[in-house]
Amino acid sequence: MENKPLVNAIESYLKSLLSKSSDGWIEVRRKEIAELFDCVPSQITYVLNTRFSVRRGYLVESRRGGGGYVKIRSLFAAPEKLPEPDGAVEADDAAGGARQALLSLARQGAFTRREFLILSAVLEVLEEGLSGKRGGELFLRVLRRLAAEGFF
Repeated sequence: MENKPLVNAIESYLKSLLSKSSDGWIEVRRKEIAELFDCVPSQITYVLNTRFSVRRGYLVESRRGGGGYVKIRSLFAAPEKLPEPDGAVEADDAAGGARQALLSLARQGAFTRREFLILSAVLEVLEEGLSGKRGGELFLRVLRRLAAEGFF
């Protein structure tokens, strides 16, 4: 077997589990993965944060502690494997609404993976560059304009 860095090996393992999943998501325990790769759980957290982010097209839900778990879902799994869209493009809460709208549109298959990554980067820049809810509000305006122009 090729000598890959630990991070790449953990990422590959999780992606292989995800690709074999019949329902489009996996649930794992940090501790079990850490034992499998003979590392500490914080290294698993690092892989999740850097390789399985929304920006890369994944949703990660986790709970720490004794009964803790990590759920990973690809936004680009087959549409029948994704939850129903929630219509978040019209969300009033701009801070969370922009991110929710982007995720909702991804679940609907409104754009390609590349387009998702571009829009995600734009949202991140707007949130970092504008104070308060202004970044999210502006991003929602962009999404609504794209929708009005028939892009999705």
